[in-house]
Amino acid sequence: MLAILAALAIQQNDALFDGKTLDGWTKVGGGEWTVENGAIVGRSKPGQPQGLLVWKDPVKDFIAKCRFKISAGDSGFYFRVDRIDKDPFCEGFQVEVDTSAETGGIYETNGRGWVAFPDAKLHERSGYKADAWTSLEVHAYGTRYKVYVNGVKITDVDDPQGRREGALALQLHGNMEMDVMFKDLRLTTIK
Repeated sequence: MLAILAALAIQQNDALFDGKTLDGWTKVGGGEWTVENGAIVGRSKPGQPQGLLVWKDPVKDFIAKCRFKISAGDSGFYFRVDRIDKDPFCEGFQVEVDTSAETGGIYETNGRGWVAFPDAKLHERSGYKADAWTSLEVHAYGTRYKVYVNGVKITDVDDPQGRREGALALQLHGNMEMDVMFKDLRLTTIK
């Protein structure tokens, strides 16, 4: 019990978004990022390269929470990524945020591809629907990653080949019609 209390004492909980500005975030690549009605809104069109909105500080072990709504395209919540100078502008892990049942899976961009594809039954239990506000929770402790969609654990994987640190970012997939919103973004870092 004391170990649990000690671990909780060293956590830092921060808002990643103030609901009004993109302070702390940097736009990279294509597409457009704005703030509308208390949400970060990402839009892009066919012919544009991938776009990212990258958080200012790298992270190691963390719990990230947000709500998202996607009505067109293929987005993602990147974690432990490194930036690169060409499209797709990063390499590392992405929790899929999509209009399909791939939402909640973990994909390694510029790496191995799918690390954990979501189980269809779990996905169905989450009640996920495109174009509806959805809660997303991402846990990364060492090499263990868990993803919850609407409170249902969709992905739970131990990945010894995985990265231990890197940036957080929001994604606009390249060369497609994109319309996605994120709000209530919070990060609990574990030191």
